[in-house]
Amino acid sequence: MLLSIFPAIPESVQNILVPGAIIGGIAALLGILIVIVSHFFHLPVNEKKEAILSALPGANCGGCGFAGCDGYAQYLADGASDTSRCAVGGAACAGELASILGVEAKYPEKQVVRLLCQGTTGPDGATNPRYEYLGTKTCNAAHGLLGGPGSCTYGCLGFGDCIAACAFHALSVRDGIIHVDTDECTACGQCVKVCPKNILQLLPVSAEVAVLCKNTWPGAQTRKNCTAGCIGCQKCMKVCPAGAISMTGGLAVVSQELCTHCGECVKVCPTHAVRKL
Repeated sequence: MLLSIFPAIPESVQNILVPGAIIGGIAALLGILIVIVSHFFHLPVNEKKEAILSALPGANCGGCGFAGCDGYAQYLADGASDTSRCAVGGAACAGELASILGVEAKYPEKQVVRLLCQGTTGPDGATNPRYEYLGTKTCNAAHGLLGGPGSCTYGCLGFGDCIAACAFHALSVRDGIIHVDTDECTACGQCVKVCPKNILQLLPVSAEVAVLCKNTWPGAQTRKNCTAGCIGCQKCMKVCPAGAISMTGGLAVVSQELCTHCGECVKVCPTHAVRKL
């Protein structure tokens, strides 16, 4: 019957036109249906969330504790008022978010990543290799093989998993360990998350003194494996007038909240594990 609609057209051509017309009609009906559905079931735009998103830097680094900027924006749009979570945006972003939300701004304390290790390699390095590593050149893989090839199993492996995680090109390798360009670091914390040794740490920019070591071995074992490691002698703790230094096993730890930056601990450290930053 459909072929009788086009009596003057050859049957071979009709065999093409008829299915095309049917498909076109179905497509038109579906298009109309989509318009109707979108009209009745559309989701209203959250103008507050959109304004918050426009104020955020869009780095999607996860430093705020959410998967990305959209998650943080939704958190604030749902009624939260903590404007201090965006380390990348800093104080300017916190102020703009507070203005949008109509709350008092909470400003993030400026932080920067520090490597708590001085276990350099090479002829004049502080550490030595224990074995030749021939596996996958990643820190995570090397860490899984007896803690890595270095003589200090607490130290930086230097394969650069953190470099790959840093979107701001703030990290590099020199003398076998990671170095941080503090001018480029945004304190997003991605490098901290991927380091299998947990030796990358966020510290306040105001911090002037830290123990650049995470080794908790007894002093004699540390001396044998790293000439720049903390040996747990407690000299720094004993001279600190503010009581800012405590011991975690054989490792000295500086409390940045209590430290007065007097530098007395730096003067007495025999291995220079306690350093001015």
